[in-house]
Amino acid sequence: MVAPFVKKSYWTLAALGGIWALLLAAAIHPTVQSHLVYMHKLHHGYFQNAKNPEEFGFAKGQVTPFWLETSDAEHLFCWHVLPLDVYLEHERELVSRVQDDVVESGEFVKTLGARLLREDTESKLVINFHGNAGHLALGWRPSIYRSMSGIPRTHTFVCDYRGFGLSTANNAPHRPTEPGLITDGVSIVSFALNTLHHPAARTTLLGQSLGTAVTAATALYFTDPSSPLLPASLPHPPTTPQPFAAVILAAAFTDLPTLLKSYKIKGVVPILSPLQNYPKIASFLSARIIDTWPTLPRLQALTTAATTASTPLHITILHARNDQEIPFHMAETVYAPLETALLGEEGAISVSERRSIQGGERVSRGAFAYRKVETKQGERSVEVEVVRYGGHSEGVGWGQVSLAVRRAWGRGEATR
Repeated sequence: MVAPFVKKSYWTLAALGGIWALLLAAAIHPTVQSHLVYMHKLHHGYFQNAKNPEEFGFAKGQVTPFWLETSDAEHLFCWHVLPLDVYLEHERELVSRVQDDVVESGEFVKTLGARLLREDTESKLVINFHGNAGHLALGWRPSIYRSMSGIPRTHTFVCDYRGFGLSTANNAPHRPTEPGLITDGVSIVSFALNTLHHPAARTTLLGQSLGTAVTAATALYFTDPSSPLLPASLPHPPTTPQPFAAVILAAAFTDLPTLLKSYKIKGVVPILSPLQNYPKIASFLSARIIDTWPTLPRLQALTTAATTASTPLHITILHARNDQEIPFHMAETVYAPLETALLGEEGAISVSERRSIQGGERVSRGAFAYRKVETKQGERSVEVEVVRYGGHSEGVGWGQVSLAVRRAWGRGEATR
């Protein structure tokens, strides 16, 4: 009885190991690697219609789907989500103007929603960069847009990257790439700042998982577009650094090769961690990762550039302790070098609160850990919160993210 069971288990594990090894070998090919990293074609929403936001819990006319053309002529499928207080003020007119078709970017600027964003001197904007896999309305993602819509006068933009959802991928290599996604991020923010003339000081960049890497690169571009850490293919840079209200990163990571050493797909399927005892094989595979997404170096460059230019900068790093895909300790790994950089400024101070293993102590924010560094006058700050719950994806729509955005607006009001 025991021997057949052991034998069957052995061959099952051997088969799974063989499949995993074949996937790693295939991942060296750029196209296969792209699908494994971005998972842009992997989702369960084939029977969902992202062109109809009411399917995802939004009021009729609250969301305007539109196409946004990037600097290299890709067309990104986007949503503009109105805040509920603004929606309520104009509900009858918004409902009467609902269109069945997705509007082009040139037509979008003429919509009532765009006008309400552009003409309201108190309007605020969150530009959200979602993680890998699927499309902008997949899974828990609509919860973050609904959460943002409850913050007074806070509009939300979210777009699918090239190759994701309904967005095009017409340019070679006709799939998502690191330079391509950064171009998308830059194009979205440029549209908000330059076409809609929404000020950076009332704009927050919010990224989750892969979106934190896009957010970091985009924020760096609008502070130091000449940075060698950015793709050379990006469009002409802005003339002056743009001081965003906040840069909020939920489930950030240092860089992709480092992440893959511990990353597990859905917290179950390991990537490179089984190769810890085979460093030469692990190094061989890591060296063949095409899109490395050096998020920490870009955040360090962003912090240095903001300091050099005396530009305001406020970074918030959020991570859930029960995140099964990206280990929560990576949040503090990202934070620590940024803290060191800001402490180099005269008068900068830092605070650190941590809950012990026994749970006797408490922290004011974050449940398990809260650290913050701030310059003397408060122009630049970086903070990290390790919260108790939220997992990898669900937590982005929870209170901690909404509070981070509200704090950004409160800081802006105090400054003005």
